[in-house]
Parts: sequence; structure tokens; C-alpha cells
Amino acid sequence: MNYRKETYPSNLNSLLDKAMLIASDSIEKLNFNNCPGINDLYYELHKTCGVQPEYSVVRDKKVYNAMGYVANIKSGKSKSLNEFKGLYVFGEEIDGKVTPVYVGISRTVYRRLRQHGFGKLHNESTLAYLMAKNENKELTRASSSNSILEPKKELLRNFKVALYPVLNDYELYFYEVVLAGILKTKWNTFRTH
Repeated sequence: MNYRKETYPSNLNSLLDKAMLIASDSIEKLNFNNCPGINDLYYELHKTCGVQPEYSVVRDKKVYNAMGYVANIKSGKSKSLNEFKGLYVFGEEIDGKVTPVYVGISRTVYRRLRQHGFGKLHNESTLAYLMAKNENKELTRASSSNSILEPKKELLRNFKVALYPVLNDYELYFYEVVLAGILKTKWNTFRTH
């Protein structure tokens, strides 16, 4: 037990076994015909009241619920379940087959996926920034702009995505690293800050 009274798992092998199941299930889910992309999970809500039209990107609750990705935690000041804590696996379609390319975790997966696909800043669209940086080694966070990141975010919005609820923090962090290793995801990196 650590100082916060959080217990360590008694059997890491059971977590490894579950990670193997999640890995094989994610490959299956990502290759289903109805597997959603980030584009399928959000829509733009246009507001035309002001001088300039404004828009916001909104989660499509019907699609999330139909996929079984229902809220499992309260976030912010909400009195009801309004967020999803767990892990997500992005898959990219290459030659008719979807291959896992990134494993992420978050206490607020709904918000995090919106940031990946539609975020305006490098610290929101971190995977888009990483992809752009991979092509242009000179790119810095200060020099990255939405116009530079937009082509990568457009690519990301077409990635398929599978979600898995994980409420235990230890398991959540453990699964991110282990699944990236099992799936050999292209875009995960574990370099420390």
C-alpha cells in the first residue's frame, strides 16, 4: 500500500492476462465495420448569433452510448456521470486492415479525444504535434500553429477508436505501457519529461 492508501495488485500476472485480452479485443473492435472514428464521435455545433459565426465541437452522446462507451465517472461540478475514465486505442486503416497505432489513457476520455482531433493548441493535440514533429524535426511547440497541426488532426479524426473503462489508476497506467508493448503501437513513446 502506498502513502495514499492505494493498494498494489496482488497478482501482476492477472493484469497481464487481462492486457492480452484487451489487446486482442481492440484489434477486433478496430476492424469491425461499424468501429467509429473520432469524426463519428463528435459534431460541430454552429452558432450564428454574433458578427462572426462561431462553432464548438460537441460529443455525440448517441453514438457513444450505441457503442457502449457510456459515462462512468463524475467530472467537474456534475451531479451525474458525465465522463469516461479509461483507455483508448487508435487504429489506422492501411491496405484494408486497421492496425493499432496509439494507446492513450485519461480520466476524461471524452474531452481528451475531442482535444486530439479538434484541439487548437499543441498541448491539446499532442499526438498531432508528435506526428508533425516527426516529419519536421525543426518544429517546436512555440512554432507549431493550428495550420501546421490541422493536416495531422484531420488524419487523426479518421483513426478508428476503441475504448475500455478502467477505474483503478494503477491498472490504467499499467495497461497503457503494456498494451503499447503488446500492440507495438507506432506513436507511443515513454520518454520522461
